[in-house]
Amino acid sequence: MSLGGSLLSVQSADSGSCLDFFKKFKIGQNALSGHQLALFRKAHQVAFTVGFWNQKFTDIPDWAKLYVRQLEADSVELIPSIVFGNKRTLHLFERACIEDFLRYFYYFDHKIEHITLQEYPTKFQTIDFLTSWIKDYPLFAARHQQFVKKSCDCLISCYKELSRTVHGTIVTNVSRSDNLSASFQPLEHPVKEKDTMTLVFREIFFLLSLFHYSSYGKCELEEKQLVCQHLSEEQKRVLSGI
Repeated sequence: MSLGGSLLSVQSADSGSCLDFFKKFKIGQNALSGHQLALFRKAHQVAFTVGFWNQKFTDIPDWAKLYVRQLEADSVELIPSIVFGNKRTLHLFERACIEDFLRYFYYFDHKIEHITLQEYPTKFQTIDFLTSWIKDYPLFAARHQQFVKKSCDCLISCYKELSRTVHGTIVTNVSRSDNLSASFQPLEHPVKEKDTMTLVFREIFFLLSLFHYSSYGKCELEEKQLVCQHLSEEQKRVLSGI
């Protein structure tokens, strides 16, 4: 990814290139207009910003890089899920992004636990435990605690809602072709899907910025603008120190 010039302009141009790529697939033509297009662009903004984050913040411990790289990979998968209209896959990767972020936050400071997890995959921490760790993170300033709790609660709420789709899909039709036809079609409620995605990544980018507050503060204006496009006005004020 080239970071020359205005990052938002680079992001816009890259979105156009991705759109042209997917227009080659006739199956996705109906998903590339109106509210579906707005959802597509939101997913691209998310993936682009995560990619920037992965390149910009190079002082991440080696054992934590695994999780932020997985976050980048899973965020990219949001785009084809939208184009091909697979709601379950979209929700699966959104949920995975939440898990990637929570694990990144926790294992950043827990090298031994990371090593243990690699050797004993069943030794994973639950989502509730990981969220509690963020809420009680000792290095957050006291004035930020209410905002952190609010973001964590929102993330957990979204996670539970996404899980209903991931775990609640039941195939009842014997015909595999009919099942596929039902799965790969424009998403039924693109406005709602965009709202959910906005909520999920608003909290992820806010908590990431707060966690790396010093590094975020050293970013150039256009780099902050790239992150802040996902944040609420309140979150922007918190990060600006107002």
